[in-house]
Amino acid sequence: MESELFDILIVYTEKLATSASTLKNGVVLPFAKGSNSESYNIVYGFFLEICQKNGLKAAFTTSAGVIGAGKCKSYWLFDKSKWIKVKKAGYSKLIFDKFSPVNKRIKDSRDLLFSSEKVKPFNSPYLFDLFFDKYETYKKLHQFSIPTVSIKKNTLKSVKSACKTLEQIKSNHPHREDFSDEIIMKDRFGAGGRSVFKFKKNNLKSIVRIVKKSSKTFILQPFIKFDKGFRYHDSFSPTDIRLIFLGGKIIQTYIRIAKRGGFRCNEHRGGCLIYVSKREIPQGITNLSKEITKVLGNDSSLYSLDFIISNNKNIYFLEGNTGPGLDWNTSSKVNEIEAKKLIRIIVKELVKRSASENISKKAYRSEVDSPVPATVTTIPPEPAFV
Repeated sequence: MESELFDILIVYTEKLATSASTLKNGVVLPFAKGSNSESYNIVYGFFLEICQKNGLKAAFTTSAGVIGAGKCKSYWLFDKSKWIKVKKAGYSKLIFDKFSPVNKRIKDSRDLLFSSEKVKPFNSPYLFDLFFDKYETYKKLHQFSIPTVSIKKNTLKSVKSACKTLEQIKSNHPHREDFSDEIIMKDRFGAGGRSVFKFKKNNLKSIVRIVKKSSKTFILQPFIKFDKGFRYHDSFSPTDIRLIFLGGKIIQTYIRIAKRGGFRCNEHRGGCLIYVSKREIPQGITNLSKEITKVLGNDSSLYSLDFIISNNKNIYFLEGNTGPGLDWNTSSKVNEIEAKKLIRIIVKELVKRSASENISKKAYRSEVDSPVPATVTTIPPEPAFV
């Protein structure tokens, strides 16, 4: 079967986006209307539009549609403010991947997608694997990080052992005064502030109850009070600070402030995202980020580093991410401008990488079977970008 050749394929997780080959009636957009992800239709429509304006042939697909190395069975296009479903195979040697192997099916899809050395992910596979696993991140960057212990099994014995180990690490830490009597438990492979819990350290029963009910693997960390560590204007509130890197350079900076009474700063968990200039970032964080980038290497990669500042003014690396969000709060014009700026920077890098790949359409098409006509469904136009 002949595949349409693209300069870039954006591959999103099937848990949020819908395949273009879906048999469900009334599916007219990759992200369902009325869902929490509906605004992503604007985000990725803009992404594809900027690709087109910069001479890149690009398409959007999902992890559910992966059928081979760099290959999908169907895809979405965005042209003249319209989403278009194309029920035909697509192929690219360059993949902008936005999905993590959170279950076996998606892991198998990811392995298949990158099963050829010719197919290159936009993000470093090494950093992807490192940041996907919070415990591996800690082991690599422990000198900068919050003490972290893995719960090896979903049993009372394992939870007790992890709690004991965490207490030992805390007692030997040079800034042990930063640690409260509360414990944070997180999904070791989670993202977006999901499956994050806070307990009193003696509340072993509640920890065990959640662990036993879940199929997830968890880590434990001491809770650090950081509601007064970083002050933005006239407000004290738990705040984390994100630096986004590309090519070893900081290309964007913002802060996320937890909602009143909360401790999770993620925007999807009620936090408020505010873009700030690099000069507004404390120098200590900038310096620490430089030390971390030296350890990580991979200067061509896109990734973010998150930090918090304790109430005692000590800085901690929180976590890294090779897929920082590209979406924006539709009620904030500033956030839209900054998010679009990041997308343009990414597309500029994609143009460079696509040119260096020097993809030969003839070479690829000589390897595939006879063509199969595409089935194309044109979707009515969505409202223009705000």
